Amino acid sequence: MSYLDGHVELTPKDPHDWLHQIASMLVCIHDTNIAAPAAESWLDRAKLEVPKWSTRPDVWREAIALVKESPPDVIPCFVHHDYQQFNLLWQRGGLTSVVDWVWGSSGSTGIDVGHARLNLSVLYSSELAQEFLKLYESLSGSTVDPWWDVEGLLKYLPGWGDFLQLQAGRRLNVDFEGMHERVEATLVSALRRS
Repeated sequence: MSYLDGHVELTPKDPHDWLHQIASMLVCIHDTNIAAPAAESWLDRAKLEVPKWSTRPDVWREAIALVKESPPDVIPCFVHHDYQQFNLLWQRGGLTSVVDWVWGSSGSTGIDVGHARLNLSVLYSSELAQEFLKLYESLSGSTVDPWWDVEGLLKYLPGWGDFLQLQAGRRLNVDFEGMHERVEATLVSALRRS
């Protein structure tokens, strides 16, 4: 990142435009024809359990049962595999660079969409995560299979938090209190689509 112009933007003046640019860039990445190794899941399905803090344990049980099924067949494409706001650089309101390509691989578009939605839910809101999904599907002309969305959101378990404020630095004050509720709301919306 130190060799590229731009900065991480966590408090955009125009959140809708910011989100539109993030979704547009992801469509471009997925349309890129690059040979890469198959993506490996970061989710350890054997360790999944309903979180004690949940007000909707039925939602987590349903989500865990869903991802224990085999993933749906996909036509693989090139994916970033860690697509989220900390890996995007901005300059004068425009998205200029995507960094941290160490996990670049071949897999479902839903890997990137689900990961981005998790990060949007964790730091911002379930509504922003929903808007991102709608923008991505509209711009790409394809529907993200809910299985991948749920799989991405379950990476929230067993727990997130400690590293986020360090990553955000002074650019954003992380609201840890509402984090569980935001992710749970996004998970509910993902399951409604399945």
